[in-house]
Amino acid sequence: MVQRLPLVRQGMPGCPCMEEQVAGLEVPVSLKYQVVHSYGPGPMKMTIVMVAAYILDCVLIGTKPCKYFQLNSRYFNNEKGVFSKIDLDKLIPIEWRLAQQYDDAGYIPEHFPVFLKPEWGQNASGIYRADDPVSLREIRQQIGCSQVPYIIQQGALEAREFEIFSLQHHRNKGEYSIFSVTEVINESERNPINGIHNRDTTYHDITEQFSEPQKQILWNTVCQIGQFGISRLSLRANSTEDLLAGRFHIIELNLFTPMPIHMLDPGYTVRDWLGMSLGYMWKLARLTKCRDKTLEEYPIYTKMMLYNRPGRLANLIRKNR
Repeated sequence: MVQRLPLVRQGMPGCPCMEEQVAGLEVPVSLKYQVVHSYGPGPMKMTIVMVAAYILDCVLIGTKPCKYFQLNSRYFNNEKGVFSKIDLDKLIPIEWRLAQQYDDAGYIPEHFPVFLKPEWGQNASGIYRADDPVSLREIRQQIGCSQVPYIIQQGALEAREFEIFSLQHHRNKGEYSIFSVTEVINESERNPINGIHNRDTTYHDITEQFSEPQKQILWNTVCQIGQFGISRLSLRANSTEDLLAGRFHIIELNLFTPMPIHMLDPGYTVRDWLGMSLGYMWKLARLTKCRDKTLEEYPIYTKMMLYNRPGRLANLIRKNR
């Protein structure tokens, strides 16, 4: 079992005066993050190691690494060339769904904040938050020349943000081989746009707070939305009890290249994340080999990378795929 550095959170998330206990010394939470976050690698180094390990594992068991992109092919919109946020939103049960639609310049929400997101993007790129009609108008002026369709989504009112990462078991698709719950902490502002490039965002692996039956409840939550080979669900709830009781709202569903975000917990050392990376990529390679080969396959990676790219060559490739 991975041993994490002792991080004991005191107080309530979102409280500026919250302090944490690190190795017996109490320090302000902002200082603690600066000290501890240096133990692990950055997301880019982590990605390089995981991709290299995955490719090697695929070669060893005799499967094509590129078939990774077919794990969720049934949810890919081949006409649009993306995993459409609008399409995926329709999979979410209405009680967990946030109101969202394609942005219309004439539409003024009844409640704020709202978030404007490109129909496809990664790592929170291109996302804006509007706290009132004035800021909404300013944002629309900024993105008015964008050829990427934008979606306007109602902000979630719940106090805490969580990420649920899961990987299907390669033999029994009704079970998981990897499952984690991560709490996302950002005390810089209300309703932040969290992401791996936001310096105020930190991730804390809280998976061990859940018993096996409780993990199964959350896994069943994921399965109610879809049969995903690999996925990461971003949602907001007021507590872990509410999370288990189904009292939450889903912010986003990532099916393209979801990172096991719990590995960015600042309490993990390089040895910890390296061990997890190697184990996870072995399981991912086995799932790739045992994927459902009866499903129609699409040039998902190519289309996602060419999505809205200008130029005749890009248009030609899109049409011929």
